[in-house]
Amino acid sequence: MLTLIGGRAMRHWFNDARDDPKADWDYHSPIPHDGKHPIREDRLDIFVDPRLAAWDWGMIATPDELYTMKISHSFWEINGPESWDKHAADIIFLERKGAKFIRELYDILLPIWKERYKRNPTNLEQNASMFFDDAVVRKYDHDSLHHSVAYYDRPLFEQILRDGSDVAVDNKKFWAMDFDTQIKLVREEIYATALERIVIPRDYDVSPRWAYHWAVRRTATSLFKGEWALFLMRHLDLLMKPDINYVQRHLDHADRLIPLEEKETAA
Repeated sequence: MLTLIGGRAMRHWFNDARDDPKADWDYHSPIPHDGKHPIREDRLDIFVDPRLAAWDWGMIATPDELYTMKISHSFWEINGPESWDKHAADIIFLERKGAKFIRELYDILLPIWKERYKRNPTNLEQNASMFFDDAVVRKYDHDSLHHSVAYYDRPLFEQILRDGSDVAVDNKKFWAMDFDTQIKLVREEIYATALERIVIPRDYDVSPRWAYHWAVRRTATSLFKGEWALFLMRHLDLLMKPDINYVQRHLDHADRLIPLEEKETAA
């Protein structure tokens, strides 16, 4: 049996959902399509995977199923940034409509997408020098950027570092935090990423809101993995925009920044 998914399924449940009259009719099924369908074949987009049979689907995916599916897709830029942004907007829309996350369904879907789309998430087992040795041209020591946007005297990530590591985290320490602290810690990560990857390389001549949005997508698809990435996407409505003027806070705390030349000289 084919199950209607995607934007047309959302429009079935919600008249105010994003509408694209030219969109294909998206379906999935655990078995190959028999070729008989009232919709023109050139308008059909059918994804088939036998593992989908592990869930009891109806003819149209429910809001909870759509919400869970879109979250499970959100760790890849499948068709580029614009496609990810549409998924993100749909996730927020469904969350505001009261859709609920279905962990059992997520655990069925995620292995399918991992196999289909692949992913090389950031390796947090490296030491700091290896971790930050990539194509980004950096002006400041990364940790000092965290200090410049920290909510408190010290950046929150320091509270969850694994003993003896300067990068690897102890997940148990994160999950033991209260929700408000968890959200602030994730925001500090996003702020530092936005500054390091977008704002500073462009000499601050860029929209802080756009840079933050870019960093959210980058964090979800590349920097975070596993339950951390899931935490971000399950609270996307809250985390999709900054709660402070993070660029101004960074500038106000410029005394906390360590230029890389200075750090290398000290070493």
